[in-house]
Parts: sequence; C-alpha cells; structure tokens
Amino acid sequence: MIIYKTIRKIAIALTLCLLLIPFSRYISPTTFVDGHKTYLAYLPLSFIMAMIIIYGRQAILPLAAGSLIIYTWLLDLPPFPLVVFIFCLLFPLLIASLITHYYSGRRWRFGLPNKGMGPRIFWLGFVAPFTIKLLMYLSGNAVEYPPELAPFFGGGSVIYMIVDVLNLVVASLIFTPLFYYPLRMLLNPHFAVGFWRRCVRHYRRDKHRFYTACWLAAWVLYLLLMCSPWHSELISGYLVPVVFVLFTLGIRRLGGRLSSLLWGISAWVLLTYNTGFLQGVNTQYSLSFILSVFISFTVCLLYMAASYHKNEWMKRIYHLQAQTDPLTTLPNLRALEEHIGLYPTGALCCLRMANFEFLSRHYGMMMRIYCKKTIARELQPWLLEGEKIFQLPGSELLLFLRGGETEARLTYFVEQLNNKKIPWNNTSLEIEYGASWGIVDSPEELQRTLGQLSYLAEKASDVQRVLGLDSRLEAVSGQTTERVLLLQKIKRAIDEEAFQLYAQPIVNREGKGYHEILSRLVIDGQNITPDKFIPFIAEFNLSTRFDMMVMKMLLAWLAKHPDDTRQIRFSVNLMPLTLMQKEIAQQIVAQFKAYKVPTSAVVIEVTEEQAFSNSETSNQNIALLREKGFKIAIDDFGTGYANYERLKKLQADIIKIDGCFVRDITTDVMDKLIVKSICKLAAAKPLAVVAEYVETQEQREILLQLGVQFLQGYLVGKPEPLQQLKP
Repeated sequence: MIIYKTIRKIAIALTLCLLLIPFSRYISPTTFVDGHKTYLAYLPLSFIMAMIIIYGRQAILPLAAGSLIIYTWLLDLPPFPLVVFIFCLLFPLLIASLITHYYSGRRWRFGLPNKGMGPRIFWLGFVAPFTIKLLMYLSGNAVEYPPELAPFFGGGSVIYMIVDVLNLVVASLIFTPLFYYPLRMLLNPHFAVGFWRRCVRHYRRDKHRFYTACWLAAWVLYLLLMCSPWHSELISGYLVPVVFVLFTLGIRRLGGRLSSLLWGISAWVLLTYNTGFLQGVNTQYSLSFILSVFISFTVCLLYMAASYHKNEWMKRIYHLQAQTDPLTTLPNLRALEEHIGLYPTGALCCLRMANFEFLSRHYGMMMRIYCKKTIARELQPWLLEGEKIFQLPGSELLLFLRGGETEARLTYFVEQLNNKKIPWNNTSLEIEYGASWGIVDSPEELQRTLGQLSYLAEKASDVQRVLGLDSRLEAVSGQTTERVLLLQKIKRAIDEEAFQLYAQPIVNREGKGYHEILSRLVIDGQNITPDKFIPFIAEFNLSTRFDMMVMKMLLAWLAKHPDDTRQIRFSVNLMPLTLMQKEIAQQIVAQFKAYKVPTSAVVIEVTEEQAFSNSETSNQNIALLREKGFKIAIDDFGTGYANYERLKKLQADIIKIDGCFVRDITTDVMDKLIVKSICKLAAAKPLAVVAEYVETQEQREILLQLGVQFLQGYLVGKPEPLQQLKP
C-alpha cells in the first residue's frame, strides 16, 4: 500500500511537471535588455519551488525527469549542456530546502506564509536564486551554449546579469503562491474548503463585506488603469506606488494567504502587460529598480501578514481564555452571553448538585473540579447542535438547550445522573441532582433569570426533580411550588403594570401636606399584600423594574392632573438595590422630563441602609437626585444604621421616625426621649420630621409637642386608590 501511494504521488507530480513547466515558461513576463530577451520573472522556478514545498523529497525525481523531458523539447540542447542547466536549476533549490528544514524543523513546508517565514525568505527567496545564477555563470564559462541562451549564462552585460538575478528572486518570492495554493487545492479538496472558509468566506461576512468589496473594486480598477492602452508617463510615473498603499490597507482585512495570492496576480499582470506600466522607464537600470522595489515590498508584505496573523491568533487565544473557566475548562458566563447572541431561541437550565458543598469540604476543591468535568462529559452526548454546557460558580452547571420538550429532556438528564456514581480516589461519590429551567426573553434579563434559576434549582434539588420557570403563566410546570407560582404572578404583574397605586396622606398640624405612594397587587381576584410580594421582588432582583414601574404610573397620573404650584405632592420609596444601579438617577430624571413633571413634586424615600451605606453608587445617585430638585426622605429612621455621627453628616431633607418608637409613645418614657432627641437634632440640621403609624389622638398630641411636623397613620387617613384621589 505504501509503495502504491508513493508511485501514485510520483506519477501525479511528473504529470504536473510535464504540463506546468512549459505553461509557466510560456506565461513568464519578459522584456528586452541590451537587445536580448530577458525574463522579468522566470515562473518555472516558482512552479518548481511550489512542488518542493508540496511534495518534499518525493518531488526530486519527478522534477528532474520532467525538466529533462521538457527542456529537451524546448531548448534543443546537447545532453551535457542540458543536464548542466537542469543541475544549476534544481540543485540550489534542494540544498536551500535542506537548510530551511534544518532551521525550521520537520514541518517547514506547512503553515505558509507565517510559520518559519524568516528562513524560507532568506534561503529559498534569496540564497537559492543567487546560487542558481552563480552556477549558471560558472557553467557558461565551461560549457558552450547557443548565442540566444548565452546571456543567461554570463554572456551579457553586468546590468543584464543584475536584472536576470532579480527576476529569479521575484519568481521565488512573489509568484510561488500563484502555483502553491492552486496546486494544493487541486491535490487536496479539504485544503480548498479550508482556504475558502478561512481566507474568503470570513471576509464576506457583514462586518467585512463593504470594506472587502470596496478594496476589490479599487484593486481591479487600478490594474485596468495600469494595463490600459494609454501610454502615459503620468500613469506609470505617479500611480505605481498606489498598489503598495492598496495592499498595505488590505493586509489587515484580507489576511496573509489571500493577500500574497492577490499580490502575485497583481505583479504578474503589471509585469506581463507592461507597456503602460513601464512607459518611459523601460531601461536596464529602471527595470532593476522596479524589480528591487517589488522584492522589498513583498518582504514587507509577508512580515506584515505574519504580524497580523500573530495578532489575530493572540486575540483569539485571549478571547477564548476570557470565555473559558481555567479550572474546569468549560465555557463561562461571558461565553454564555455570546452564545445567546448566536442562538436567541433556547432554554436555560440550571443543574444543581445538592450535596456538593458537603462533599467539597471532605474531599477538597479538586474533587469539585473533577466532578464538574465528569458531569459535563456525561451530558455532552445527549446535547444537540447549538446546545452547550457552561460553568457556574459553586455547585451548579448551566445548560443551554434548543430542542423541544425541554422539561422532559432535563428530567431525563437528572434521572440518569442520579443513577450514576462518580469514582474519586478509590471511592464512589453519590451526588444528588436537581434542576430548573426557563426562557430568557432578552439578553438584558439574563443575569436576573440566572438568579431565579439558581434559587429554583436549590429548591428542586431537595426532592431531586425539575422545576420550570417561564414568564408565561400558562407554561409554568405543573410541579412548580406555590412560591414559584407567586413569583410568576409578580413578574407578569410588573410586565403588564398590573399593580394598583394607593396614596396615604402625610399632613402637618393644619392638615396640609402630601401623600405617600403605596402599591397593592390583585391577581385573579386574590389580594396579595406588600409583606408577601416585596420580599420576592428584592430576592429575585426585580427591584429596579418594580420601582421604575411605580414611578412611571405615578408620573402618568401627575401628567393628567398638573399643578401650577411647586409644592410636594407625593413621596415614593426606592428599594435598596435600585439605588445601587448605575445611572438610575439619570433615568428617573429623564422620566420626569419626558412627562413634564417638576422634580419638586415628588419626595424620594430611601432607607437608613441606603442613606448611610458605603456604596459609592448609592451615594452618587442620592446626591444627583437631590441636586436635580428632589427632596430626600430617610424612611424607618432610628432602627438600624443611624447614630449621632452619621446623623451629623446626613445629606437629606426629611426623616421619618419608625413606628416602633410611636406605637407605645403614650406609655413608654424611653420612646418619648428618643423622639424628642431626634426632633432636636433634626431642627438643628434643619430637617423636617415625619412620624409613622399615628393611630390615636393622644399619640398625635404628644408627637406634635415633641416637635414632629408631619404625621402619617390611620388617624390621619387610610390609603386610598390613586385614581380616586382628588387633585
């Protein structure tokens, strides 16, 4: 079999030599120097070099036999001069190839034009052509050649010899890709497919398509202009450098392989149809200069291509490293975001290992890594095209599934995994699995959905089953618990703005003041109180969506019921996580501008935790809101973070004393002292003081005597629907 393959290779190589050596000689660009014909690029040398790169040592016999047959027919030389000529042509290339192999290693023929480029350029691009010409010069002194061939063997002038040497360098450096790539594609269709994918299709994508089309159009127009029948010294003298600029601009977008191929085509066209290109400069010295410039630019082009290739390779490596967990080697959340961009439709599934933390404490971190890699390996055969496993911190893995029957497939996965044991250091680990799944409606919802899925997976792992999470209530799994069902109702209510706003009065001694906005939720006739839905909103990171929904509904009411005064009309609570969002203050201000409602009409209520926190984002948002004209109120004051030092530095306008200091103020002396102390400190700032949960007339009188300016509670007024409130 090996002998058959070798003979077959040699036969194919010999056939190519018999066909392409005369063809390459025929299409070689030529001109006349000192009245003698000379080549501007001897393309048989390019073909021979391409054959050596493709076939290696197996090309020696076909090249020698093919050259002997072809040149016997073409040159009509006696046997000895013919053999000497073929020796001069092939021997330097073989020696240069051996030296390149020595410096670049066994794979010196692969990875063109980037790998081992330096040795290839030096030995094959320069040393081999110079050696060929040196041997031809020496043989010309020892062997007699016909007059028409004598100039090639040292019988011409010095400048003729210079041009002749340069044409060999041009052939080896510039035109070898013209034969190498087509031959590789012809001999190996897989290489043709790879070349198309890497070097052509990549640059036809949307982000490259316009630039590539413009570059190719400019390239074609330039060649047409330079090879046109108009013999103008203006064109030949001033437009030649444009081709160098054109390829310098194109190298970063077209890549090294395609650029070297197109540069070879350009050089061949310019040197072959050179009447216009060489107009006015077709002299020996001008030719040598032009060929030297072509050689110099080719070397620069090759190194630019190598630099670009290395830069792109490093970018791919860094991109891959940024999207891969270094311990488990699984894709991370950054890779998940990109994957969802490629496959917008699909379900996210969170697979949780319930006893993972316990096992990790006993067996160590390496056990955790090994188990995750093993689980991913077990799941991989069950995944379809476009489905992937992603690493999550802790005891979870994330699956992206695209096929139908997501819950049924995930249930099957969990059942199969629960029936398997993972070997670890001469023991078998029994891991308990649970999972949750849901649909990501938009990339902006990804992080929020991941938090919800993690919570559900933790609940599901308690009973080793699967729980479904979906924004559409009718699609929620029948196994979903009451808490999950309530979460769906809350999410749907936020999306549909189904909350009802209520207003509770906050008044001073004269009965004048403003209203605090409260929210109520009624779904399917069921009244869900704030103590039930507010914890869900905070736990599942829905705070910002909820607060902005309330603000939007209030602004819509204010826009319908404008007031010419600049007085406070309402106060609105912002939850802690809302103020921790960057640029949330700008979004609130923008909403007020959109509805044409003055910021002075609304008080922003924040908790002590927010007002006294060390969160730079929260502090910046509060400061910006106050700067834009909002009054800032500190809700539930005195219950947690407040102390005299913080109160001294407080940047707010109103403090609301928590109801725990008001409820027993008629009987508890300490409550009276605390409220009195707060009022005195507030008066010194100065801050307005609001007391919550005022329910009796006696409480009202005591609070007003202690210095409280505003009262809130059932004594003053119960919450009523905002739509029923009289402006």
